[in-house]
Amino acid sequence: MRNAAREPRAMIHPTEDRLRAVAFGDLDITARLLVEAHLALCSECATTVALFGGAGDGLGEPEPFDLVIRPPEFDRIWARVEELAATAVLPQAAVLPPSVLSALPDPAGWRWVVAWPEKPRTALLMRDAETGSRLYLRYYPPGSRYPRHRHLGVEESVILAGGFQNGDVHVEAGDWVTGAPGTEHSPATGRDEECWCLSRVTPPGVSFAGLRGWLQLLRGLIRWRPGELA
Repeated sequence: MRNAAREPRAMIHPTEDRLRAVAFGDLDITARLLVEAHLALCSECATTVALFGGAGDGLGEPEPFDLVIRPPEFDRIWARVEELAATAVLPQAAVLPPSVLSALPDPAGWRWVVAWPEKPRTALLMRDAETGSRLYLRYYPPGSRYPRHRHLGVEESVILAGGFQNGDVHVEAGDWVTGAPGTEHSPATGRDEECWCLSRVTPPGVSFAGLRGWLQLLRGLIRWRPGELA
């Protein structure tokens, strides 16, 4: 399945503070990797980071930020995924920019959890010991929906390939999506589209709605913290 053609539109970007923080090394590892994923898809923000990094050093114009690539076509990304599916390399790793992938644990150790009956699957890639923030890779097959949930901490995501409907907005490759504490959503793909996204979730994570929320609460009383699977 491939994404249907859509009208071109402006990409959704992280805040200037986020870009400034990555330029000066003021982010934890999960936040840095999430911003780097966006920079790999957005030449505009990559240029801004380069300007921040070169400001005031007396060395003239900064060099282009080394993460910049052209925004990928969805079909090209998916062709690479399908190519790797026939090799020893896990195809899921193909959607991540090389600079991000190189900082992560071995993909062979990623544990995937499927949200039934909604179908999206999620892998926890890493956790920052100091901040408790977690970095996830998530795949939405065609016609799928992530369980409705409320953000207790901050959730920030970068769309790596494809897209999904997020409330009234359809987000696509490169977009930066923010879920502030107290907000709720249930992202969904159409029948003719699929999506890969990278997400960072800060403590205390998320709270699920309905029966899944009651099960989350029950597990939390035993051994589980809210938002472990965000």
